[in-house]
Amino acid sequence: MTIAPPLKQITRAYHVISPHEFSALQLKKNLGRIVPIDSTWYMPNVKKNGFIEFQGKRIPNAVFFDIDQVKDHKNEFPHMLPSEVDFNNEVSKLGIVKDDNLVIYDKQGIFSCCRTSWMFEIFGHDLDKIYILNHYPLYLKQGGELDESSLNKPTSLQRSQYTSTGLQKSKVILFEELLQLVQSGDIKNYYLIDARSAPRFSGEQPEPRPGLPSGHIPGAINVPFGTLLFGQDNTIPSKQELVSHFKKLGINDDKPIIVMCGTGVTACIVKVCLDVAGLNKNGHIVYDGSWTEWAQRSN
Repeated sequence: MTIAPPLKQITRAYHVISPHEFSALQLKKNLGRIVPIDSTWYMPNVKKNGFIEFQGKRIPNAVFFDIDQVKDHKNEFPHMLPSEVDFNNEVSKLGIVKDDNLVIYDKQGIFSCCRTSWMFEIFGHDLDKIYILNHYPLYLKQGGELDESSLNKPTSLQRSQYTSTGLQKSKVILFEELLQLVQSGDIKNYYLIDARSAPRFSGEQPEPRPGLPSGHIPGAINVPFGTLLFGQDNTIPSKQELVSHFKKLGINDDKPIIVMCGTGVTACIVKVCLDVAGLNKNGHIVYDGSWTEWAQRSN
């Protein structure tokens, strides 16, 4: 089996912007259309629903991107990437076009918005047109404008004809590829970062999905996503703070980096933080199936 080659010299990443920068962005008339994307998603054990919240309150002109809908519904594992055809269809339903500037946010601060950003990246949306709002709770505190009218659908835009450039396979790793790296010992040539909590990583605490054992892949480094974020509002820290944190963990820019978590959602938070830190020379690869797939298939 051929492993996808590591990415080389990846220096571009999407923008992480503050609410103040978002306001300034909206004033740039030559920028083109700006589409805010509410991508709020809650863990199954949280009794909240992102779409219901969106229906009653959202950033003006926002659309709702549902990671439980934009996925491979035929796959038994949660949140696996959809086909290019399905991705194009779902994004077209929202009225988004390839030239749109996307400002992706999450009502929890920084959580599922990173997964949504990565999905647009991996299907070829221009990285210079992908922005992550850092972050919604601060937007509210600073008096950011809200649309509180009722909207019973995920968008008020007319359907578009979104055409991606195809899934960038070098940015995602399959179970079989990762298994080969682990079994051959070649995983030492990568940083394999697991974003789950320390007790789940160590096996001391059960996984939230019934019957799924906890633990970790041999050779993995535990970087709980929450340890990378700042304060109660889950803000992405500065480049300097992130570089210092990764350096203490022994993570540098000398090897390609594979990120994973439980189902491929919070792994993307680590990916964004690596981008902000500038640790992306050799590229980031997301293990989409993450621990949910590994724990069920590796034995």
